[in-house]
Amino acid sequence: MANIVKTESGIDLLQRLSVRPKLIGLQTEVFGENGPQPGDVIEISEKNTNLKTVLLTQWIIRCILPSIWKGIKIGGLEVGVVFLSTDHHFSLLNLVTVLERTLKRNLRQYHELLPASGISIVEEIVKDSLKRLSVYESFNKTELLFNFCSTKTYILSHPKSSVVMLDSLSAFYWEDRLSASTMQSLDKYCQSLLLCLIEKLKQTNITIIYTVQQFLRESHERESAEDQLLIYSLSLENESQTMIHIEDRRNAKKFSKKIEILKGDLLIK
Repeated sequence: MANIVKTESGIDLLQRLSVRPKLIGLQTEVFGENGPQPGDVIEISEKNTNLKTVLLTQWIIRCILPSIWKGIKIGGLEVGVVFLSTDHHFSLLNLVTVLERTLKRNLRQYHELLPASGISIVEEIVKDSLKRLSVYESFNKTELLFNFCSTKTYILSHPKSSVVMLDSLSAFYWEDRLSASTMQSLDKYCQSLLLCLIEKLKQTNITIIYTVQQFLRESHERESAEDQLLIYSLSLENESQTMIHIEDRRNAKKFSKKIEILKGDLLIK
């Protein structure tokens, strides 16, 4: 029997050997105690709210904060985040403001640090945390596809990066539809972009979180192929009260949680 020789590129080797930190504990009210897992694909949609970017901002902060800083428990996941902005609702200034507020609240128990040295510690932790965040702006589909390639290059050289967030996948739909020679449904458009991103990041075990405007999508439109890609489908809704509806396809569960807004923070109960 002839010997079969298997070869792999240097990039394949790096992808295979890289061990990335996990996102377990990102939001236990949504993902439970053991989620999300590496490689999960998570969709966030919204109806009658403007909270998807707020939720992503909170998750970014949870990710990039250190777990422990000079012996002080901070409670972050200490993982890198790549944020792809297409809606341009994300504000770095707002993220820093919320990050500082979160840190000051967490450090109140350390009376010996505040107020004399507390501010300097907050500034140190903020600077350290922001090193784990990379933001790519896209103003059309061509730039977005180029940034998919840039994201892959960045992730290969940053083994601590564990999540790619895209806000939103549907941003350029109408612009591209007007210029296209054939009409394409929103779901087919989003599915095509999502498959492209997944293909770029295959074998990296990166968790992908993306948003889509629910008001553009009819319930019957969703493509079965896209359905198979998703592990979690989250829907933010504001009717009589603000709710988040969660579909956990790994465990075949559907449930809903109330959302309260306290001083700009989203509390999921």
